Amino acid sequence: MAEPSLSPKVGVSASLVATLLVAWVDYITGLELEFSAFYILPVLLAAWFAGRRWAVALALANTIAWSAVDQLAGHVHLSTFYAVWEFMDHALVYLLVAAMVGGLRTGITRQRTLNLELSRALEEVGELKGLLPVCAWCHKIRDDQGYWGQLETYIEARTKASFTHGICPDCQAWMMAEKVGAAGEETDGR
Repeated sequence: MAEPSLSPKVGVSASLVATLLVAWVDYITGLELEFSAFYILPVLLAAWFAGRRWAVALALANTIAWSAVDQLAGHVHLSTFYAVWEFMDHALVYLLVAAMVGGLRTGITRQRTLNLELSRALEEVGELKGLLPVCAWCHKIRDDQGYWGQLETYIEARTKASFTHGICPDCQAWMMAEKVGAAGEETDGR
């Protein structure tokens, strides 16, 4: 799905123009043609291009516009209860559309962001797969051409990792023991 090409400001403006257009067509067609479903279109525009808050505002504005056009066209309700009922019915439908499409748009945007972050993370991670033939004694590794080389060189060539060297505490203790043992042998041999 492509990124929306309208800015939120333009989306709200387009939604307001669409509301006025739908209200005008609704008014000129009179009571014979029911036009209330078309008031959903500006709400959809607002939800997609401007977000849920603007869509809710447009849903309420469209409910008021529909009600005003209905009154101006001469629709007479038998009771105030029926007028309120129709108003609430339209408001509920438009608000549900605003919430659902706004939520869908938010979810799609969030998914795109996560996909972008994942793509960037995958670009940064170099992955070695399969069995790596490493010498048990000297720790050299055999490459795809059958040549034996340093493990560090092999990994650096296939990933973005680089190496630094140090000595672990176990090896340091072993080296010190070897050094003391070698020094002791030298003095004993004199």
